[in-house]
Amino acid sequence: MRAKLLRASAQSVLIAMCLSLLGCGGGGGDPGARTGTLDDAPPVVSAPGGLYVGYFQEDPAGNPEDPEAGAFAVKIPEADGALSGSMYFTYVDCQSRNAGSVAGSKTGNALAGTWSAIIDNSAQSGTFSGAYSSAGGAYAGVYVNADGKQFKNVAGCLQHSLAANGSWAVFPVEQNQPSSFALSVAGTAVSWTATAGSSSALVYVIDSTAALAGSSNSVVFQNLFSGTGSSFSLATVGLVKGKEYIVAVMLSDGGAVRKAFGSKRFIAP
Repeated sequence: MRAKLLRASAQSVLIAMCLSLLGCGGGGGDPGARTGTLDDAPPVVSAPGGLYVGYFQEDPAGNPEDPEAGAFAVKIPEADGALSGSMYFTYVDCQSRNAGSVAGSKTGNALAGTWSAIIDNSAQSGTFSGAYSSAGGAYAGVYVNADGKQFKNVAGCLQHSLAANGSWAVFPVEQNQPSSFALSVAGTAVSWTATAGSSSALVYVIDSTAALAGSSNSVVFQNLFSGTGSSFSLATVGLVKGKEYIVAVMLSDGGAVRKAFGSKRFIAP
């Protein structure tokens, strides 16, 4: 299901993203007019920090059998510095709790780091990297699994493939994409805008306090649902009354392409 840098190709994807979204390349002007001093270079403005929530998506080309998505939550510093968070790989009750630890750093508009997890009783790890888009108000990039694509058979539970690589994106809490996508919580009922072209929904809940601390154990529930449903009940999730949580929903089409993403803070009833 998860990550390994497509080496040259993944690097080129990231370079293309950087150039198209952020203008990371050299830019225009007459090189001969520069003095060659550091003062001539424009200052690097650090991208915004805070709690960002989103998803990782296994590469559907490299893992067409079951290109799954999962929760990705990360606490990003306001200035350059260390970041931490979680990727979550559990989808059904019979699986172990597969919480991945994310660690890395922010430098200007760029994020880079490593992730590690015990997924279905096997150690997995890899790298991630990406950048901030001021146009989209989000960070996005790629991740890889150091051990490549793997088939997993959890006896009496499920069979699946871990992807060698994938993509990811994270957004500020309650910033929905597109802006017309609405997500609401009333009591234990979560509902969202039905979206044309979507055929599956990733739904997850995170502990706000743990997520703000950059904990690898912030995700308390996650599931993937097939179909075009637009509601979910939190009644069986086991939330603590009076505690703040964040619910997130991502809708995807049959090709594992995101159609919508949104998140919402709420107090457990």
